[in-house]
Amino acid sequence: MVKDSDKPLAVLIVEDEPVNAAFLRGIVGKLAEVGRIETVSSLREAHDRLGERFDVVLLDLNLPDSGGLDTLMSVTSDWPQVAVVVVTGEHDEQTGLRTLVEGAQEYLVKGKYDAYTLQKSIRYAVERKRTEVSQKRLLRDLEGVNQELRDFAYIISHDLKAPLRGISSLAQWIAEDCADKLGDDGKEHLELLLSRVERMHDLIDGVLQYSRVGRICEEQVDVDLNELLAEAADMVAAPEHIRIEVAEGLPTVHGERTRLLQVFQNLLSNAVKYMDKPEGRIRVTCEEDGDFWRLAVADNGPGIEEKHFEKIFQIFQTVHNEKTSDSSGVGLSLVKKIVEMYGGRTWVESQVGEGSTFYVTLPRRHEPAPRTPDTAAREILEPAADT
Repeated sequence: MVKDSDKPLAVLIVEDEPVNAAFLRGIVGKLAEVGRIETVSSLREAHDRLGERFDVVLLDLNLPDSGGLDTLMSVTSDWPQVAVVVVTGEHDEQTGLRTLVEGAQEYLVKGKYDAYTLQKSIRYAVERKRTEVSQKRLLRDLEGVNQELRDFAYIISHDLKAPLRGISSLAQWIAEDCADKLGDDGKEHLELLLSRVERMHDLIDGVLQYSRVGRICEEQVDVDLNELLAEAADMVAAPEHIRIEVAEGLPTVHGERTRLLQVFQNLLSNAVKYMDKPEGRIRVTCEEDGDFWRLAVADNGPGIEEKHFEKIFQIFQTVHNEKTSDSSGVGLSLVKKIVEMYGGRTWVESQVGEGSTFYVTLPRRHEPAPRTPDTAAREILEPAADT
């Protein structure tokens, strides 16, 4: 199959002055890539040639049956796939800008260009139009893929969750109504079944959240990370033996608030979930890192072996132990996808037995809020007092 770029160019000259038309034809004819040249003297005649294939139109704006930008808009609306080089006697900067806005690829003023300029303009116009057409085709294909993702999300949220709800309801009914007929093994099996159903439900929710990142967007706003981290810590609801601390004076960043909340909620909930120390400590800090803010979520938990540092950020991948058996393996991959959507990075540093520090970077667009020098941190979630 011959590519468009390998085919000889077909050029239509729309010019009512015979001298100008002959001048243009002479210059265009010297282009090696041109295979066919046609000339018409009115807009009506140009429209009569709509059924033929042309790659570029050299268009005079002022014709016997049309004038000004109306001439251009008539051509671009009926021939959206054809490159247009306006060649006119109107020497007006505003008109030139308007022609480019309305779809022309080049604007030349009669008497102000030479053969080289015209030939170069034709080549550039054709190339730009082909790129534009290709981009529109890709956008249509992308929209098709997005529609398939939307359909997929609908199937997951409705068609897959419905059977799970049925299984869960049936298992709970058996556990409640047949408790006296079930032995210890039967009760244990039902509990295992219910836990697997809940894990599958969480997995489906995780896949849905992952698929929506970058596809379903909310308004980007200024987000005060001091408030956001307080909210994230509150949502995690750490038990009494785990303390979450957040450094004072965190910066304000720009982005989708819900997505940013997901990032820190996932990082904090992971730190809480896998904590193995009787006195758990989780601390969030922030430092400047060039054009980014580098935020760190550090804990004194079990730590992670270095061989797993990359794996844990991949979807459905977990480090297998008794605490990760019910993990969906989506949380950290969701964090990574959201952060990368803003041009940032995500990584972990860890020592087994000593704890882990998860880092994310977010673009710096605002100066940080003033820090209080005598208090480096404030405690977001205090351990409950003994009663």
